[in-house]
Amino acid sequence: MRNILPTAVLLLSLAGASRAEESNSYARRAREVTEHIQKDFYDPQSGVYFKSMTIRKPDYVWLQSVMLSNLVAAARAEPAAYAPVLEKYFTALDAYWDPKVAIPGYEAAPTKGNGHDKYYDDNAWMVIAFLEAYEMNRDPRYLARADETLKFVLSGWDEELGGGIWWHQGHKDGTKNACSNGPSAVGCLRLARFREDEAPALIERARKIVAWTMGALQAEDGLFDDRKVVATGEVKRGKLTYNSALMLRAQLGLYRATGEKAYLEQARRIGKAGDWFLDAKTGVYRDALRYAHFMVEADLELYRATGEDYLLKRARTNVDAYYENWKAKPPEDMISNAAIGRVLWLMAETETEAGRAFWKRSDRATDQ
Repeated sequence: MRNILPTAVLLLSLAGASRAEESNSYARRAREVTEHIQKDFYDPQSGVYFKSMTIRKPDYVWLQSVMLSNLVAAARAEPAAYAPVLEKYFTALDAYWDPKVAIPGYEAAPTKGNGHDKYYDDNAWMVIAFLEAYEMNRDPRYLARADETLKFVLSGWDEELGGGIWWHQGHKDGTKNACSNGPSAVGCLRLARFREDEAPALIERARKIVAWTMGALQAEDGLFDDRKVVATGEVKRGKLTYNSALMLRAQLGLYRATGEKAYLEQARRIGKAGDWFLDAKTGVYRDALRYAHFMVEADLELYRATGEDYLLKRARTNVDAYYENWKAKPPEDMISNAAIGRVLWLMAETETEAGRAFWKRSDRATDQ
């Protein structure tokens, strides 16, 4: 089934947009992509999004988290049109929430509860998206759910291999991964902004996670390998954009929280090394969109911190190419569309006063 955003709501949003915003081509493109997702992937029966144009069943939760982040950005830009959509989605995602276990968390797929082998990285992505939503709408439910979910994420830390967060709760693959540690550190630092009493402990947790990940998985060039096998200590090589992107963001968060310039220098080092991921001819990240869009987001965050033009140029080159390819042929899978929508909204915010102001506040160490 297909769902079309109510015409009246969209018209209200468009009528309220400023001339500057309407002249922002990134906003127009972001709206176009997001409406396409809503029309072709939204399942009104479940309230979540289908996996693809041909696989009409709910996508896995970490892929839903990308759509959540897209809707958060959309609702920030055009609240009349997208805040109601975000609200419904937040509620619908409870289908993945398992409250029947000792430490509740999100299952990979819709669950009846009392499940097992949750992914720590899945839950970390949700934490980050919920906190960005809370920063926008101040709905205490988002903050509470982020807090609950982060407790599950941090329960994945133990001292085997000297620390680190596992990938699966059940440890069936036996690895501790960059994808579970980087976003967990970012989640700690984002929550610390809103929990004054808990902030010192959360910042220290982030510091420990970052230190372990650097020691275990950072390559000589500053980028990050994928995972480490706990039983043997073997590092599974292979660099993905999202692993380095979230570690870059964690370094920036620690710099803001502590003032220690070594963290800023590490972030800059990762940013420079990020050129390794680019296609030499096009300047576009070689990874699949589900991974690469996180590096675009990291580029923009580092740009806000350093003002280095290459970062904005790199982000713009990628986002422009993503949209051009989308215009020629939209991807079949939901997450690729959501990833494109997300970075288009973020690029749009670089060109509006409201967008720049939001991220200026958001980049502060505390929510004051």
